[in-house]
Amino acid sequence: MSSITDKPILLKSEDLLKVEKYSLALSNFIVKSDTPITIGLQGEWGTGKTSLMSLLLEDFNSKNIACSWVNTWEYSMFRGAHETTPGVLRGMLEKLKISCEERGVWTLKDESKAKFKTAARFLGGLANQIVANQTGINVKDALDDKETQANTAEIAEIKALVTSLISELINDTSNPIQKVIFFVDDLDRILPSDAVEVLEALKNIFDIPNCVFILAIDYDVVVKGLESKFGPKTEENEREFRSFFDKIIQVPFSMPTGTYDIEYFLVEKLKDLGISVQDEEKELFAKVVKYSIGYNPRSLKRYLNSFSLINHLREIEADDEKNDASDFMLFAILGIQISYPKIFRLLTQKSNFLDWDKGFGNKYGIEWEQIQEKIQKFGESELVDEEWEQVVWGACQSDSYLKARAFSVLELLNLIRDKFKDNLEDELDAALTFASITSVDDDIETKQAVQKVGNKTIYDGISSKLNQLKEYGFSDEAIENYKILWEPLFNAKAENSKYGISLAKTGASFNDITKGRGSQQLIYATNPSKKLFGIRIWVKSNTGKVQTLFSTFSEKYNLSESKNLYIAKNGDMLCESALCGELGLQQYQEFLRELTQMIID
Repeated sequence: MSSITDKPILLKSEDLLKVEKYSLALSNFIVKSDTPITIGLQGEWGTGKTSLMSLLLEDFNSKNIACSWVNTWEYSMFRGAHETTPGVLRGMLEKLKISCEERGVWTLKDESKAKFKTAARFLGGLANQIVANQTGINVKDALDDKETQANTAEIAEIKALVTSLISELINDTSNPIQKVIFFVDDLDRILPSDAVEVLEALKNIFDIPNCVFILAIDYDVVVKGLESKFGPKTEENEREFRSFFDKIIQVPFSMPTGTYDIEYFLVEKLKDLGISVQDEEKELFAKVVKYSIGYNPRSLKRYLNSFSLINHLREIEADDEKNDASDFMLFAILGIQISYPKIFRLLTQKSNFLDWDKGFGNKYGIEWEQIQEKIQKFGESELVDEEWEQVVWGACQSDSYLKARAFSVLELLNLIRDKFKDNLEDELDAALTFASITSVDDDIETKQAVQKVGNKTIYDGISSKLNQLKEYGFSDEAIENYKILWEPLFNAKAENSKYGISLAKTGASFNDITKGRGSQQLIYATNPSKKLFGIRIWVKSNTGKVQTLFSTFSEKYNLSESKNLYIAKNGDMLCESALCGELGLQQYQEFLRELTQMIID
């Protein structure tokens, strides 16, 4: 297996997080509870609400309980405003019928079956209307179009009809059903306003005896849906939001993510992916999860899939060159990349975080004196007593999420340090070689820097890069063009400490490292074209020379109408590799010499 599907568990045998004790407790409570009652399984996206409901459903199907399960998002797709709720309500009845038929307990007589059809037609015809000014649904003309009656059904009529159906099902001695449970899933996947409407309708129409409602819900979704009524949530009106929530749900149950057996889940899933974890490292892997993405099962599955993809690449590259990145280091770096991209960017600039100091912090916008004052207010802590830790803590303060997770970041970095000790820098560099593959960071400098760090022992200067081009089959003309472009830039770097060069397998950049992140790059260039010999070059607007360069070259080489030299929408000057053919090899090389000289001057 190379990946993990993002599907909820359906059976107790699949319960790797060991939540069965919670499902058993809920099941016992529900079986013995009075009705009607609504239970809300509360948790953010991906915390396992559907899986817990599946365990409950498995248990109830073996008891004298009839069940109905609706996924609300299925009734919201391609529907207009206010059409979701009627679809969900009708679906609840239809799924109850289907479920009972599958178990052989749908024993309603002909008269009751007619009631069912009538109720379904009522509920199905409620779209875009308002029920008695309470649920937002008007049931006028809710009957099938073929019906001649134009009478209006009030909430009480619909409620009485549904109540009668449930009562007849339960009182029928030819089946064992004593209670009906409605599972309403995925309320956090539909529009917040639709979620609120569904909740209101459930309260007004389905609040009937012998019924239990189990809702998978995210409180934040309800809050967003109620803002049209109460305005943005504040300390002053928070009670109104909470009152609505409490009115709908009698028994809230928060998903127990903090008690999930993450270590067992993690090791078993890694085993499924063909990755074995030594016994002494199991706890370390679990701590990485704790300090990075946390205990959200869906997020963990995505994390593991990314890790699996990188490991497949490592296996392929192992045929070409040896890579000594440890599984644990790669797993930890990936956790940082996914959860804390800002810290990951700093690692790409200087991989050994133990070397991060005041100068490094100031370079990346950390106001050292201010950070020292804030740290002193917290008092002594072993997590911020070293200079590199203070840089990390300071980097977290400008981001609300990072600020709340600052000590988790520090715990994770200390975990990595303690694991690798003297081999820390080598292990970091080896892991960073692969870390950019699954990155969604759109920062070009970061991606290039990741490649630079991972390959620094190979491309430590222009000579090694030229050798690489030769080994890869580039022509002498292409290599000479590359040398003409980059040799002066390497010389400038040697003479002036403000310049830096990020050299990677497929591209390279010439940077002014005294500038802030996002404005350092002066030139970025790809490898030369094997066919055209030329190099695709971006002269960045950060140089402040784009207009001057463009005017100079356009006039000198008659390129004002050329498609191979132009200013892009973002303000950069782009030199296409085909410019070599347009100018001819001799003139193109003269162009490259002038370009680098004008950038450096």
